[in-house]
Amino acid sequence: MAQYLKDDVQESITSAALTIFARKGYESATMAEIARAAGVSTGNIYRYFANKDALFYGIVDDGFARAFTLLLRRRVKALDGVEDVRALPPTAAYHLISEELLRFCIENRLRVVILLGRAGGSRYERFAEETAERLIALAIEHFRALDPCLSVTEVMRFNLDQIYQGFVRTMVNALARFEDEDAIREAVHGYSKYHLAGLRSFFA
Repeated sequence: MAQYLKDDVQESITSAALTIFARKGYESATMAEIARAAGVSTGNIYRYFANKDALFYGIVDDGFARAFTLLLRRRVKALDGVEDVRALPPTAAYHLISEELLRFCIENRLRVVILLGRAGGSRYERFAEETAERLIALAIEHFRALDPCLSVTEVMRFNLDQIYQGFVRTMVNALARFEDEDAIREAVHGYSKYHLAGLRSFFA
């Protein structure tokens, strides 16, 4: 007899999985606790998803990871040639793309938390580290364009690694802690302001 799958049940499962993966991480989450959170039997989950991998990658896939990476890169590249972001008008590309990225993160809050902070054991395990590495490379490229004589030492790279790991971690923590959009915006804008001022000082 053919099995009939219900959209509302599948939605309950994916919604519960998002919450559990964001709270516990890919490795620690189990299908049993996702089933309990969804209000279905564990066996019923397997009618919709073959295994935990299928469920996880159905929620956070390569297309989502690429979209996030592209927006982040566009935000940084919008600062090309800009010495002081404070001098930019509200209609500047940097501010518009920053809003686009923030909107993406708010609308996909738990997915971003998983991708950047709860993906251990999955194929995105190094995504947060790789994101920090990309941001470091873009920052060096930006400041070298402003000062072609800039020399980046091993110690500077170490400090940049700490700075950007902290940046990524703070973004994850803000999205994980706050559900209210205004609170997320306040946290992100406040930290970004501090981060950009610190970078200017670091490369001065």
